[in-house]
Amino acid sequence: MSELAPVAFVLVFVAIVGLAAWMLVRTARRNRAARDPAAGRDLARVAAARGWRYTPVDEEFPRRYDGYPFSRGGPALDLVTGSHRGREFACFQYSPPRALAPGESSAEIDYLRVFAVELPAPVPSALVTPAGAAPRWTRRYTTGDEEFDRAFAVGTEDEPFAGRVLTQPVRQRLLADPPAGPLRFGDRSLLTWRPDRGGFDPHEVVPALDRLCDLVEQLPPDALR
Repeated sequence: MSELAPVAFVLVFVAIVGLAAWMLVRTARRNRAARDPAAGRDLARVAAARGWRYTPVDEEFPRRYDGYPFSRGGPALDLVTGSHRGREFACFQYSPPRALAPGESSAEIDYLRVFAVELPAPVPSALVTPAGAAPRWTRRYTTGDEEFDRAFAVGTEDEPFAGRVLTQPVRQRLLADPPAGPLRFGDRSLLTWRPDRGGFDPHEVVPALDRLCDLVEQLPPDALR
């Protein structure tokens, strides 16, 4: 039995090294897939055709969106800006920086695809997320609409503002056509984002912006003053 111990040790060691190498390769492939150069080239062509602006990397752009999920910095990638339906907008890929956990030599990068439209005036912060997906630190607000409150969590420090924007027609719209990710009012913008794991179709930009513009146009006129 003692003669087999060194062999078993070697086999276990080889298995551990092999697993670590496989995880490194898998992580690198996943990160490369999310940063698809073809998507950037296609976005640049779409932007040029529509009179929009395309910027491969902008280190400072996300700083204009104060707070979650941009509070840790990081650049905007494949940034497209311009005007749609009379509103200034931005679309970009973003990766919130994070530190490696103890023992990690590389980490999967969590990319987000962000869409934002400009509001007519600065507004307080309000975050609407699917129920169960809200950050733990958010202060919860309930609308009194049981169906909506079961489906969504609302985080805000300004409950009167949340009440002004989450009217019954707006709640019905969100229930009937749930957003693909969180919605955030803040400063002069309405934003949404979703995980971006590669394969982004530039023709998704206009439908995503239309949904944000439709929502803004459904808000009461005094909600954004």
